[in-house]
Amino acid sequence: MEHSSGTKLLLTLSLFFCLISGAEAADSHALDSGDVNLSELKAFDLLCKCETWGIVNTVSLSSTGNYLVAGGFDRNVSLFDSRGTQLWNYKTEDIVYTVSISSDGSRIVAGSNDKKVYFFNREGDLLWSHKTGGNINSVAVSSNGLYVAAGGEDGKVYFMNSAGKLLWSFDSEAAVRSIAISRDGTYVAVGNANNYVYLFDSEGKTIWNRKTGSLINCVSMTPYAYYVAAGGSNYNVYLFDRKGEFSWMNNPGYWVSSVSLTTNGAYLAAGSFDDMIYLFNRTGGKIWDYKAKDDVYAVEISADSSFIAAGSWDDTLYVLNMDGEELWNYNCGGNINSLDVSRDSTTIAVGSDAGAVYLFERNPTAFALLLGDESFLPEETTKETDTSLAEKTIKPIEEETAVTGGVENKVEDAPATSSSVSGNPKTGENPGSEELPTEESSLKLLEKFDSIKFPAALLLGALAGTVFFLKRRLVKYHEKNDENLEDLEEKDIRE
Repeated sequence: MEHSSGTKLLLTLSLFFCLISGAEAADSHALDSGDVNLSELKAFDLLCKCETWGIVNTVSLSSTGNYLVAGGFDRNVSLFDSRGTQLWNYKTEDIVYTVSISSDGSRIVAGSNDKKVYFFNREGDLLWSHKTGGNINSVAVSSNGLYVAAGGEDGKVYFMNSAGKLLWSFDSEAAVRSIAISRDGTYVAVGNANNYVYLFDSEGKTIWNRKTGSLINCVSMTPYAYYVAAGGSNYNVYLFDRKGEFSWMNNPGYWVSSVSLTTNGAYLAAGSFDDMIYLFNRTGGKIWDYKAKDDVYAVEISADSSFIAAGSWDDTLYVLNMDGEELWNYNCGGNINSLDVSRDSTTIAVGSDAGAVYLFERNPTAFALLLGDESFLPEETTKETDTSLAEKTIKPIEEETAVTGGVENKVEDAPATSSSVSGNPKTGENPGSEELPTEESSLKLLEKFDSIKFPAALLLGALAGTVFFLKRRLVKYHEKNDENLEDLEEKDIRE
């Protein structure tokens, strides 16, 4: 009977620990796709289709996608919220080709073919406008909304503060095609029809200028201008560091319409009029290409380096992972002229010839399954606001016009460029950076621990049962000895 009780206890404890281990193991494999057809998963959901009154040329999103500004052939600048509600609309005097919004959505800048730069607050009040000498091709506002850069057909670069004060201008003597501004407004990159790429500081001094082989259609920079990318009509993609040192050039084969960099500059995506999307590493090596069905007019790498969004004149928005595999696509009913990805990487905005702006939100569960990464699963926390993502206000520049020229500034050296193909496009790791423990290595360690939990639990249960059984036998043994001693004592008394 005693042996039977101990055995039962052993089995009970073993079963208990096994059930706990099994439950934890099941939870750790919650992302196992099992019988799920991944091809049927939608990486993004359509939040809204915001109707306008004409072809949409340009869109820009606040950091968390709560606000969307658009401009187009209807001459309007329009602000929408994430539900697709139009908050306000302002009619300019000609076609609007370029818009930009601050990180928290509180400041909006727009450029029109009426030769004016417009600056609004979130409520739609026109705070100021600045008349230039030509159609405006490109505008950009710093994340904190304090500085505006603009350029157009008159060949001039304009740099203004949030009060509308012109701090400086630079005459390149050829049309300005594209402008990018660093998050804090301290650097401005310019792509020009005179074949030059420029980098200016916030005082208007030329950090560097580099001549290429053709007019520059597009420029992009990392958040603080450690790297500048450019695409030209001679089919070339260029990468420069902050000192203007030429890193590499690659000829993908046709007119380059759009370029985008990961936040650390390790990878560069390009869209081309040969219907292709390209991804290059920091040393200029082509990692992969993906063919659409028509010209690719816009590309952008998400800030978390988890996907690349591309818009084509085949009317389709493509979302690819960093390995070049298609995660999802959506037909927007007309040529896609512009797109933007929110800084928190959860929202995509698309401007289409169909006379509408499309707003998409990432489906975290589907995204986690498609990428096999549970970090994309939603957390029980309050969504970060646009304001919390905005950059801290920097001290305004002295309000006096700076003299431009070729004076070199002291600048911080850019990180060393690796001479070999390295880094992980999924994580955007910086080649050559100090090796630190990664989330991937931690997950592997946890997986190894998971693999031994079941046998460990079984062994622990067996040991616990054995100890209890032996302890019971020992107690019984002592009790029996005590009874024998009592019998002897009674016998002695009787004698």
